[in-house]
Amino acid sequence: MSAVRTRWAGLVERRRSPEGRIVILIGALLGFEAMLYSAVTPVLPHYAHEFGASKPAIGILTASYPAGMVPGSLLGAWIATRAGVRGTVIVGLLMFTVSITAFGFATEIVALDLLRFAQGAACGCIWAGGLAWVIAIAPRTRRGGLLGSVLAAAIFGTLLGPVIGTLAIAIGTEVVFTAVGAVSLCLVAWTLRHPEPPLAQPDKHTSWFMLARDPRLMLALWLVLLEAATIGATSTLLPLRLAAFGASGIAIGGTFLIASLLSTLIVPFVGRFVDRRGPGPPLRWGLMLTAALVALLAVPQSALALAAVTVLALGGPMTANMTPVTSVIADLTERAGAALVLGTMMLNLGWATGETLGAPAAATLAQMTSDAAPLLALAALTVISLMAVVRTRLTDVGPALTADVTPEEPEQEHQHEHERDPERERLPLANPIS
Repeated sequence: MSAVRTRWAGLVERRRSPEGRIVILIGALLGFEAMLYSAVTPVLPHYAHEFGASKPAIGILTASYPAGMVPGSLLGAWIATRAGVRGTVIVGLLMFTVSITAFGFATEIVALDLLRFAQGAACGCIWAGGLAWVIAIAPRTRRGGLLGSVLAAAIFGTLLGPVIGTLAIAIGTEVVFTAVGAVSLCLVAWTLRHPEPPLAQPDKHTSWFMLARDPRLMLALWLVLLEAATIGATSTLLPLRLAAFGASGIAIGGTFLIASLLSTLIVPFVGRFVDRRGPGPPLRWGLMLTAALVALLAVPQSALALAAVTVLALGGPMTANMTPVTSVIADLTERAGAALVLGTMMLNLGWATGETLGAPAAATLAQMTSDAAPLLALAALTVISLMAVVRTRLTDVGPALTADVTPEEPEQEHQHEHERDPERERLPLANPIS
């Protein structure tokens, strides 16, 4: 019992520390963004019926959000170099306030597309600034766990998103999305209570063009792009497929809610595992299971069976893969001497590109052939990517990603930690994009 009390006291103390307060703030911000992203999932069949939209038109609506992340990520990096990461987050929240409120009053599919694009741009700012903020204040030996915490908070936001969408159908989009805009303003006030983290001067000769020449970093970004394309495709196809099997809007929202809950429980565990053993094992197993489950999504012919496989696929390895991949990207960015915001910007660009291409491409291919075609193609690409990860030894990037201390070399490990801590105290957050 005393051990439990000691562990609980340590957990509370970490949450009260400046580092813990920042993690809670960023987790709340990413959760809010994820809530708005997933809010339209149960509403897609409603919009398809209300506006007579086809599968490709619904795919474009789904892709508008990640498409907006492309200019939003570039804008976020540009703002971070001039106003810092806190200013970047605040700009993103203000953009959310305006665009989500107007979204509730839109009456045409084109207007919805444009407003979702604006929301995606806001997302790019929030993620570029928020992830760079967390990575900078995180000790290297706890980076995976802290990244897992904020990513789990983002996934938890997807639990609320379908609820928001279901409420919008039930009581009206105007009321619900106006209330969400008010929440965004409250988050601006909360963010202003936290000071801008200290900035350090990175290597001015390291630009994002130089980072793009690192083949390992490009492979890691490809994994981000592929995961985003898979999530974009399934977020478009599965609600429509479930509806075709007779599932109601509430049942569709409940399916994605359960998947998000499962992922929320798994991701922090994966982050702590990355700290202890490195990103290799969870990434390899995650890709293997993702390929199998995505292929399996094409098999069920009933709403209940498809909902069960959807929960396993979206709630398990597919979302958990992001923690080890993000750790790899952060470490490679630091080793290149580049600003962290450049790494998070490139991660956002990879994600945005994947979702932008994945949703409409999958919807168009499904309409031309069947839903099985895009799902099996994505599963095949995942298998090929797993082979590339193994062949290039992507995750063997050195001790900065692990926290293992062998009994034979305790003094050497403590010495290494002593050498690394000064670097962690002032990591480069911003750098001119040249």
